[in-house]
Amino acid sequence: MLPIWTRDEARQADEWAQANGVPPSALLAVAGFQLARYIHSQHAQDRIVILAGSGSNGGDGWVAARHLASQHLTVTVVPMGEPRFPDTAGWVRAAQAQGVEVAEGQHGQQRLKAADLVVDALYGTGFHGSILESPAGPWITQVSSQGVPIIAADIPSGVNADTGAYDGPWLNVLATVTMGAAKWGLLGYPALGMIGELVTADIGLAQRSYANVSGAWLDPGTAFHLLPRPGLLAHKYQRGHVVVIGGSRSMPGAPWLAAMAALKSGAGLVEVAMPAAVQSLAPLLSAALIRHGVSDNGDGAMIWSEELKRIVARADALVIGPGLGRAADPRILYELSQLDIPTVVDADALRLIPSLKRVPSHWVMTPHAGELGALLGEDAARINADRRGAVLRAQLLYACPVLLKGRFSLVGDDSHVWAVPTGHVALATAGSGDVLSGMVARLLASGLSGGDALALGAYWHGWAGELGGQTEGLSLTAVDLLDWIRPARQAIEAEQDPPALVWWN
Repeated sequence: MLPIWTRDEARQADEWAQANGVPPSALLAVAGFQLARYIHSQHAQDRIVILAGSGSNGGDGWVAARHLASQHLTVTVVPMGEPRFPDTAGWVRAAQAQGVEVAEGQHGQQRLKAADLVVDALYGTGFHGSILESPAGPWITQVSSQGVPIIAADIPSGVNADTGAYDGPWLNVLATVTMGAAKWGLLGYPALGMIGELVTADIGLAQRSYANVSGAWLDPGTAFHLLPRPGLLAHKYQRGHVVVIGGSRSMPGAPWLAAMAALKSGAGLVEVAMPAAVQSLAPLLSAALIRHGVSDNGDGAMIWSEELKRIVARADALVIGPGLGRAADPRILYELSQLDIPTVVDADALRLIPSLKRVPSHWVMTPHAGELGALLGEDAARINADRRGAVLRAQLLYACPVLLKGRFSLVGDDSHVWAVPTGHVALATAGSGDVLSGMVARLLASGLSGGDALALGAYWHGWAGELGGQTEGLSLTAVDLLDWIRPARQAIEAEQDPPALVWWN
């Protein structure tokens, strides 16, 4: 299990190591070595400038400078203030003895202008406030205006380590080499769009258990073990029976995408219930799907009926919401909440959630930032300002697992958060969320808990997006995505590492 740390957890990991006999200087030595090793292996350039803060993050930069200079690279350190990290004098002297140049003021600016690569070792996880108002502000502005490639040590300077908030200019970060474990701020917005490749470097800190930290990545081994594997004698009802409820005049195809996703994910039987008035508008994506036209209000909006109750009563899991429309009968959600059936609540059904006095604990919700904002009485910007916090608030308020969709989707379950490392920008297309809801429902129907079904479903869906996006790029549609569900399962079965999950030992 690969944990993700808050600022406090990162500090506690350092303190635990030191309390158990690891000198602070030793941690700094390993962190600086790992930083240099990664740069030399992946991004070696002739002229490297290291912007070094006065604290431990700057110390990592000084140690890295010595190792890089030993590889016959031209390395300059531009110090920001008087160094005060562990064993400062020794590390500075060792770097200079290896040929590292120290440049300050205008001399430093000249070296920065000529740099092929900049290492940002100014501020680490302890930074708070505005980067532009800090002493490093002019240097960050210069680096940004030059567009010079950057490697960030632990976290790009100025990024809030818990939320990802950042008020500085855009930086051309090729990679962020984070020490010990990823920090939640690296997964937050807007920082996530500026961290480059996310590399977690092992520096010898104890990997604390998932139960003792705020959350973790869903890793390949865990995903592999969660994947349902029907027995050789299983019949279709034992592979899971899913019913998808949705559809309207403007969105007749959405429930079919969810249903096909459930079928291609391995469900044994999938049915679609949609308004009778719009049934003829829906595309027939597979003859294996069973469809029902149920009662509507005469204008294509679904209403609750005994017929719908009979259909859903047979299911192992439900999906409610894809294409449902805003005119659908709110009673549908209430009546479904009285049934003991695991349910994925998505799309237009999410806006009806606040009308319920209680959300069943075996339900799961799959909102994007705007939908989660509506559930919490906030706007999307506030949700994205602290995505992890928003997921935890929603999970606490509604007492059921919640998936917040987006790059590195987050799953909140029982006060812990899973981060999903798979995904591709090609998934940002209409209908992609409907495919996800069908995949999650299939996993619920197999007997997985709500949190596990959300985590694995998002991971599997993200792998399909990775593979489809690599091949088809932004031309990938939600219908195309269905064809990548099988290759994505194969990637999970092979325990392949997602491209975004880089572990530097």
